[in-house]
Amino acid sequence: MKLLNGILKWILNLALALSAGLLVIIFLSSKSELSAYLLRLIQLAAVGFTSGLVARALFRRIPPVIIIIFSMLSSLLAVLAIDHFYTTAYQFQFLENDFSLRTPTFSDGSQFLLMTLVSLLPLLALRRKSKTSAKPQKAPKPKKQHKSFSQIVQPILAKVDPSKWRFWKKPKTRVVKHAPVKATNSAKPVLSLARPNASITTSQPVTIRKNASAKPAPKKLKLPSKFFRGNQADVKLMGEEEHVCPYCLEEVAKGDSRGVKVCPECGTWHHQDCWNLTGSCGVAHRNEL
Repeated sequence: MKLLNGILKWILNLALALSAGLLVIIFLSSKSELSAYLLRLIQLAAVGFTSGLVARALFRRIPPVIIIIFSMLSSLLAVLAIDHFYTTAYQFQFLENDFSLRTPTFSDGSQFLLMTLVSLLPLLALRRKSKTSAKPQKAPKPKKQHKSFSQIVQPILAKVDPSKWRFWKKPKTRVVKHAPVKATNSAKPVLSLARPNASITTSQPVTIRKNASAKPAPKKLKLPSKFFRGNQADVKLMGEEEHVCPYCLEEVAKGDSRGVKVCPECGTWHHQDCWNLTGSCGVAHRNEL
């Protein structure tokens, strides 16, 4: 399957290269200012460039050397096919019309070299970048840190410090540690609390003395919280309450000169004259529903 796919791609490359050469002949052969030599050069350049570009686009996973060989072969076959039907003075001479081979001339070699060089342009321009293995970066060498004068002098002064001399220090008292006596599980200790200073005797040679001078800490008297804790849910607001008339949005105070009217439904304070204008409470409640 891969071989068949490669053959089809090469045939497509040959067809496109042949089409490029034929388009040059169709559109430029009718112009009188172009000589036959210049027309031949344009034809070779068009065939070589098209062959190299298509080969680079179709054969991506093939090594570059094989792509160059396919491009050169496609360009040569396309030009030979054009020369077989469109004869000129500058066509290839190593292959005659009866498909007999002759010795290649200098003109044949120069034309083939020109096609090859032109076909290499798209191959080199569109080449893939090689994935270079990432080189391990070397760790930078640690720089030598220059010590300051204080860093050099401080260790010397610490050694000469008189507070660290031995004759200034008090002699340490030795503490003799006795090895703990392990009690066996066979005999349990029997405690006798007849007297406060009495020793506790056991079946083992271990004596435990109770210090009578140590007094137990007095217990704190806990009072029942339900008698001394107030009701935290009760909140009392202290201060005077201000009232604002919902109609004129001015403050309403006791003994106002404009008169005071309290709504019997919601308890909102109004000016008497504001109440007389509307005849009802200025707050929307069930009176207006």
